[in-house]
Amino acid sequence: MDGRALGDGEHRVNTLRHRTGRFALVVGALVLGWQAFLALSAPRRVDAALATQLEGAEYANITVTLGFPPEDFHIRVFQTHGIVSGVRGTTVLLNRVTPEHVRRISRYYWVQRINAQRSQS
Repeated sequence: MDGRALGDGEHRVNTLRHRTGRFALVVGALVLGWQAFLALSAPRRVDAALATQLEGAEYANITVTLGFPPEDFHIRVFQTHGIVSGVRGTTVLLNRVTPEHVRRISRYYWVQRINAQRSQS
């Protein structure tokens, strides 16, 4: 073989010299940055009293406040995490939500606040 088709191995290609390599690195950095933002901002969305309640509970009844009135898409997403029992303005009432699902809900960037539901007695 003369090495013309595959090269002789002497000229290594630097990933940063190619537009595709730079693009892949930028996209990777953006994805990592976005995931870091979500991971750091998620705990601030959960009320401290609810976080304490979740430590020993199997389920919790929560309210999820959005910055806008929820649409069908949002309700369907919340139905995968618990039982949607109603909507009041920009707040969705969710019942029987596990602590893991509360953590997952808090990572949605469109969620502003998660609180425990007040008992209606």
